[in-house]
Amino acid sequence: MEQFEFACIGASMTEDERVIGRSLHHFAHLIRTIEEERERMLGRAHEQIIQPLEKFRKEHIGAVKEGKKKFDKKTAKFCQTQERTLSLSLKKPETVFQEADAAMDMAERDFCQASLEYVFQLQAVQERKKFELVETLLGFVFGWWTFHHTAHDVHADAEPRVRDLQLRIQRTRSNFEETSKQTESLMKKMMEVRQMSKEEDGSDDGPGGVSRAGYLFLMEKKAFGTTTWSKQFCTYEKRSRILTLTPYNQINVKTSWSPEAVCLCGAVACGEAAERRWCWEAIPADRERSPLTLQALSQRDRAAWLAAVDEPPAERHPQKASVNSEEFALDETGFAFVRKLISVIESRGLEEQGLYRVAGVASKVSRLVACGAPGRRLPPALHDPLEWETKTLTSALKSYLRALPDPLLTRALHDRFIAVVKCERRAERAAGVCELVRALPPHNRDMLLLVLAHLRKVAAKSDKNLMSESNLAVCFGPTLLRPERETVASILELKFYNVLVETMLENYDEIFEAGPPAPPAHNGLLRTSPTALPTASRNDISLVGAGGIAAGVGPGARYSPHHHQLLQHFTHPHPLAHAGVGRSSSSSAESVSSASPPPGAPASALRPQRCTRVRTLYACLGESDGELSFEPNQIITNVAPSGEPGWLRGSLNGKTGLVPENYVEPLP
Repeated sequence: MEQFEFACIGASMTEDERVIGRSLHHFAHLIRTIEEERERMLGRAHEQIIQPLEKFRKEHIGAVKEGKKKFDKKTAKFCQTQERTLSLSLKKPETVFQEADAAMDMAERDFCQASLEYVFQLQAVQERKKFELVETLLGFVFGWWTFHHTAHDVHADAEPRVRDLQLRIQRTRSNFEETSKQTESLMKKMMEVRQMSKEEDGSDDGPGGVSRAGYLFLMEKKAFGTTTWSKQFCTYEKRSRILTLTPYNQINVKTSWSPEAVCLCGAVACGEAAERRWCWEAIPADRERSPLTLQALSQRDRAAWLAAVDEPPAERHPQKASVNSEEFALDETGFAFVRKLISVIESRGLEEQGLYRVAGVASKVSRLVACGAPGRRLPPALHDPLEWETKTLTSALKSYLRALPDPLLTRALHDRFIAVVKCERRAERAAGVCELVRALPPHNRDMLLLVLAHLRKVAAKSDKNLMSESNLAVCFGPTLLRPERETVASILELKFYNVLVETMLENYDEIFEAGPPAPPAHNGLLRTSPTALPTASRNDISLVGAGGIAAGVGPGARYSPHHHQLLQHFTHPHPLAHAGVGRSSSSSAESVSSASPPPGAPASALRPQRCTRVRTLYACLGESDGELSFEPNQIITNVAPSGEPGWLRGSLNGKTGLVPENYVEPLP
């Protein structure tokens, strides 16, 4: 288990996936600590572990192997049928061409269906490993605790991490189910528009600036007037007018071939004198080079290639209407519509189970969303729960946000938001999201503030409505963020949409505070914590809720009397720097001031000469090996300043590591 690594589907992994990936290492450590009970543990290992894994191997991995065989078979059949059809001479009767074309279309459809199913099976089995394999082992760990009372101490130490892992597995399962639905929907769309996609002229540049891509057959002249045809994968960049040809054949794959790039100046269709059907000539810009004779896969394919090569590069003009559409969509009518829906939902439905997860009646939702258009008014009976159910209101709110011409987080910042939430450290994610939210247009930022403030109230009732911040993130991730084009890659990024919304809910106070953070006080000795968690004195702990500091406490609370008192234990302030410190730390400030040496004393005299203890205020799960994990009301000893701003170094249960300053308070 220590050497096992999960395959990464997509560009990067979420924090939940990284924790799940490291969970097997943690399980291995647990098993080693009670190795003396190994025989009893293995008594039920076959039933709890071997059988589920064997079932997974037979059902899912076996299905992938069968899909691979089907894919290879359909690929070979399609390529052979295609080559037979394309090699027909023009002297054959038309009926032969019709029969050959019909056979090739049928083989192509079977090939597309088999390839889509095989790709989906590959992705599904890799994603299933992340929760089914770990969940199987997790069940074994729970049984292991039950039957081994001697492992009670290990259980107590590992339980917080395992509980957290269980929640992450549930989120990963939810993400997989949502991704599977989106993928299946995309597969159906791709099959429905397969014929329509052949007619696209490639006028818009795709990824990497490629305007047209596909397979072509290249005619090569040999000695004695003979010709050969080779299959090439070709890409054309309209701006540079570069045609890249890469020899490739799905039946006989060779990796030694290198691509060839040709700069073109035009293209013409071949006449009836051509050796095969659907041929066209690519004219190189180098006049000394002879034209390239290429064969397309169909008449429409040839027309699309000719249109892509002959059309001059289009100039990019900024879309001036986008700003107007945003202002039009997020006008006063839209804000009034959202405020009214939120007001009614909060007045009666915050405790309903499955809020925002249960969908309303589609016809009522559509009728209510239409009231958000300019010039429309909300129905007068909106407060009537019999006429307008809460699930109808919640579905209307999500539908209105999805119907905006530009998503609430804007397509312009889409890639930057995704890049930020891929950061491994929470502090970096929170800081990056905070910066990007402030970069949103004012209307978008105000609407986002309105929606997130409402979702925090919903999450505060999660003990009754069962909608935690992570569950709400699953519902609102695809609503606040939408890709410009729906692709398999964008569907795999849905999990990062959920991480983004959850990050914004967890760091709501820091993101939507009144202004930029206050500058450091006391000549730069006071610094904000890396986690940017608002702090409060012991007398004000009751004001702090699960999501942050209570209303009415501004950014200035970041430097509370408790924080002053803690920093006086580990820094060297000037005696005059403590003027105006609150009542809760006055005695500490006086003692430090009276014991402070005069200016000009050596720096060594300013260092404390005793070991210091602190008491933890909140629970903390270390994100790396160098950080301590602890629960509230634990005593950390041997505390001293660390080299990192906002962090202390101390010892807990025989382990030494970093501790956030704003998670602890000093003890005498």
